[in-house]
Amino acid sequence: MIVTGVGVGNQRPSAACTRTWAQTRRIESMKVMITGAAGYVGWSVLNVLAGRPEVDEILVYDNFARRNYGLLLADKPRGRRKVRVTVDEILNGRGMQRAVQGADCVCHLAALAPSPFNNDNPHAFDQVNHWGTAEACYAVEDGGVPRMVYVSSGAVYGFPDGIADVTTEPMPANAYGSSKLAGERHVQRLSAQRATVILRAGTVYGLNPVARFDTFVNRFVLDAALGRALHVHGSGEQARPVVHVDALAHAVTKAILGEVESGVHDVVETNATVNEAVGVLREYDATVEFIHTNQQARLRDLRVEPTAVHGLLPPGDRQFSDVLPEMLEQIRLS
Repeated sequence: MIVTGVGVGNQRPSAACTRTWAQTRRIESMKVMITGAAGYVGWSVLNVLAGRPEVDEILVYDNFARRNYGLLLADKPRGRRKVRVTVDEILNGRGMQRAVQGADCVCHLAALAPSPFNNDNPHAFDQVNHWGTAEACYAVEDGGVPRMVYVSSGAVYGFPDGIADVTTEPMPANAYGSSKLAGERHVQRLSAQRATVILRAGTVYGLNPVARFDTFVNRFVLDAALGRALHVHGSGEQARPVVHVDALAHAVTKAILGEVESGVHDVVETNATVNEAVGVLREYDATVEFIHTNQQARLRDLRVEPTAVHGLLPPGDRQFSDVLPEMLEQIRLS
């Protein structure tokens, strides 16, 4: 694994588009650039992709803003010699343009997402998720990259009545969802000239060396492992779409390799309420405690149609109720 750093600039050099989507539906010897690959989802994607024989080179483009260096400290993936790391900002258009040279696919994972339903700091969301995606798209366009994969979020749907799917009109309810939808619009603009895949992921859960613990499933497991009470806001009956990080990595890898049709796809395994997550952990360990805040409040739901297994999702029947106890046992000390 090679790590390099580059300076920050904001000018985009022009370049001719040298390859077309029709010429490169599937490529057997690939160079892949992944923005945000040092992050939670990125770590799992990188570990799957590095083991694929059709991938020759992987460029990790990340600023390590979360100061989480699991990519460098954890056990290295198979195919580690394929991996290079460039430390830079996605808002640096010149750096992005240099990085995409010769790439067969750009997978854009870099994002600011403290919580999909947290409205803090809307300007930062807009800068990173909207205009950062715009810079990625400019680089893809100018560099003639034939395929782009963008991981968006179910938060673009807002809180629709009933169960959302890709035919549901997005109506974001907060700055995060709005910024991710704006990013989608930039990617869709490229779809006439190249393959573009947009994956709207549910709330991601599951463990890896750079796991995040600021969304409800992972946070509950961590709190239970540390003997802290689980903090439930509202009645706990609010539902959210969820997907395991390994399942999302599987879907992203298929999209990178050209095994997913261009367009928008939901990546969701199931819809779970907050109370369901609490109940699973308490059924496994009756000593787990929980606290309600404003229990009388019924917060709004987001339910998304689960993705068909054997399509984007890996084969098998992963059960939410089985995974949480496994996660708890994996991280607790006794």
